[in-house]
Amino acid sequence: MAGLVTPVWADRAGRLLPVLPVPHGAPAVLMVATPVTTLRDQARALVRAALRAFLATLAGCPAEALNLHAEPGEAPRVDHLSPDGQPIHLSISHEAGLSLAAVCVGGRVGVDLMRAADAAMPDRQAIAQDYLGPVAAASLAALRGGDGQAAFARAWTRHEAALKCLGLRLQEWTPELERALEQCRVSELALPAGYVGAVAVCD
Repeated sequence: MAGLVTPVWADRAGRLLPVLPVPHGAPAVLMVATPVTTLRDQARALVRAALRAFLATLAGCPAEALNLHAEPGEAPRVDHLSPDGQPIHLSISHEAGLSLAAVCVGGRVGVDLMRAADAAMPDRQAIAQDYLGPVAAASLAALRGGDGQAAFARAWTRHEAALKCLGLRLQEWTPELERALEQCRVSELALPAGYVGAVAVCD
């Protein structure tokens, strides 16, 4: 899996535009337009509606037959299995105005989203050193202005997507953590202007 993954759009009613097939082990990413606010109750409801619609098509069952468990801060789970008996793994990420939901049959998945403007934080170099590690931090330190901001957003969302894929919480960088994250195959997402995102999968 390389390059940009083009997500599937969903409208504000949760209808998918269009519904695409999901190959085993490859992710599908749903993009859902949400209110431009940091309050996430409505965004969560919209994403869950989109997920149910997508999973119902994938599994060939009514949406109401799916039992979707989604608690804030935890990866969502679905009880219904895919037609070939493989588990369906899910991941969700929210920002004001846009939410993402990743679906993967068989393999684990993680998705992360960031507003590009949020990468303008003055302490991003220290954050990179603490969480992304010395190699990534050195690469970012060589960039200035908008280039450094964009590179940080890409590196951060790739890192967070891989953490979510492995079911790990944000933690300071260690060599052991870096080796664990190397299990993941990470791709950047083609998103609307102003947003940066990545999706990670592993077996």
